[in-house]
Amino acid sequence: MTPEELDDLLCQYGAQLRAWPVEHQRAVTALLRASPQARERVREMRRLEAMIADDAPALEPPPGMLERVERTLMGAALKDWKPAASASARGASASVFFGSSGAAPAQPPSSAAANSDTDQIPPARGRRQVPEPHRD
Repeated sequence: MTPEELDDLLCQYGAQLRAWPVEHQRAVTALLRASPQARERVREMRRLEAMIADDAPALEPPPGMLERVERTLMGAALKDWKPAASASARGASASVFFGSSGAAPAQPPSSAAANSDTDQIPPARGRRQVPEPHRD
C-alpha cells in the first residue's frame, strides 16, 4: 500500500482501522508497522475526526419526523403481513402437536410445521430500537 492509497482510504473509511474492509486491513497494518509517516497520518485523521465530533452541534430532528419515519418503516414491514389464523385453524395446528386426543404425538412435528405460525408475528410496537454507536 502506498501513502497515497492510505490517504484515500482514510478519507473513505476514517481513522478507525477496524471498521475498514478486511481486504485493506492487512496492507494498512503492514504499512503502519513500516512507516512512521503513515502512523502520523492516521493520528492526524483521528485528531480531525475528534475535532469534528466535538464541534458538531447537538441537532434535534424536525417536529414529527421520527413519527413519519416510524410510520413509513412500520408500513413497509407490515405490507405483506397477514393476521394470525382463525380459532378453528389454531385448533387444527394444535392437533399437529397434541393429536386429536390431546396427548402429545409419538414423534415431534417437522420444524417447518412447528415454526409455520412464527412467520406471522409482527414486529414489537412502542419501543424504538436504536443501534449503539461503534466505539473503539
